[in-house]
Amino acid sequence: MFSDLTARQREFFLFIQNFIVDNGYPPSIREIQHAFGLKSTKGVKGHIDRLVDKGYLDRKNGSARAISLPSNRSGFGRRISDNQAPIIGRVAAGLPILAIENEEGRMPIPDRFYGVEGLFWLEVHGESMIDEGIFDGDYVLVRPIPFLEEGTVAVILVDNEATVKKFYHRGDTIRLVPANPQYKTMEFHGSACADIQVAGKVVAIFRFT
Repeated sequence: MFSDLTARQREFFLFIQNFIVDNGYPPSIREIQHAFGLKSTKGVKGHIDRLVDKGYLDRKNGSARAISLPSNRSGFGRRISDNQAPIIGRVAAGLPILAIENEEGRMPIPDRFYGVEGLFWLEVHGESMIDEGIFDGDYVLVRPIPFLEEGTVAVILVDNEATVKKFYHRGDTIRLVPANPQYKTMEFHGSACADIQVAGKVVAIFRFT
């Protein structure tokens, strides 16, 4: 998945895809420029050109919102014919547990996420997020996303171990906040923040009854 994209191209693609899913229409060049904090639109257009060339985006001329997700590229978008996403391991809602990134099965995804690339399920172990309605044994659907708003419930990698927390990043401080008063906030400062990676945003929860 994304093996033919650079890290920066992947960030641009995920931003565009997530914008379309959230808003129902693609972002303009200016909106992409603003989101990435670029000084001009030239860099945006260059990345879009590469994504179009590689088949990740379609483009029509004559519109400020001329890009779209292709619907007929094999292996893209609705890449799983039965509209399921893989289960790739476990994630802790408490203390981090290694998320083993190999497929352990598949589960259906909600209709609104059909065609979204990169979705995966993780099983939750622990009770640190119960006030957000996430309980031990639940499965969370994770959508890779390059940016997180403050307080977003997300899957975060700490030294390559995964945990579900509310994510806050201000200045040189990252805070991973539980939703259970019995658990402590995980806080990282300065160079320690380099060990923190965002795996994605939690967009749905599934519970077996």
